[in-house]
Amino acid sequence: MDAVIIVSTHGSAAPGGAIGWAWINHAGGQFDSGGAARGNDQVAALSALLRAIEAHPGDEPLLVESSSQYAIRSVSEWSEGWKRNGWRSPSGDPVPNLDLVQGIDRAVAERTGPVRFHWVRGHVGNPYNERVDQLAGFAAEEWAAGRGGVGEMLVPDAGMIPDAELRRVGYAAEPSEVPAPVTPPAPVGTGAGRTWESGTLF
Repeated sequence: MDAVIIVSTHGSAAPGGAIGWAWINHAGGQFDSGGAARGNDQVAALSALLRAIEAHPGDEPLLVESSSQYAIRSVSEWSEGWKRNGWRSPSGDPVPNLDLVQGIDRAVAERTGPVRFHWVRGHVGNPYNERVDQLAGFAAEEWAAGRGGVGEMLVPDAGMIPDAELRRVGYAAEPSEVPAPVTPPAPVGTGAGRTWESGTLF
C-alpha cells in the first residue's frame, strides 16, 4: 500500500473581514498559504481544505486534517445528502458556501488516489496544527493590511520548514471554534503527551 500523505490545514479570519488559509505536509514540512479580502472562518477553513487537495494530486492516499468541525463535517458527512437533495439542505435552503463545498467534492472525485478528512483538536501540542494556525493567521493579517495577492505565497521563507522548527511548540493560541456536539477521533499511539497523533482512516 502506498504511504499516506498527511496534510494539516487551517483557516483564519482577521478583524475587518479578511481571511487566510494554509496547509502543511507532515512529510518534510512543505506548505502554502493565501487568503482573501473578505470572508469568514468557514470560508477560510473550506478554502484550506480545497487548496490542500489541489496541491497533492496522485495515487497516494491523502489524509487532510482540520480543527474546524464545520469544514470536516461539511465535506465528509453532510455533502452527500446535500448532493442527493440537489445541493439543498434538508429544509430546502441553499447550502452555505456552496462553491467551495462543490469545489472540494470535484477535487476529491478527480483525484486518482483516495482522500479522507480528519478532525483534530486544536492547541493540544500538535506541532503541525500549531504551525498551520500561525501561517493562516499571518496570511489573514497580510490581506487585512492590503498586502495579499492572488496566487502569491505570503510567507517570506516559503518552501520547506525544517523538522526541528516544526516541532517547536509554544505559538500563541488563537481562540478556537466552539466545538459542535461530535465525538472526536480517538488518539493513536501510547506515548506520553502524544495526544495529537492522527489515525490514517485508510
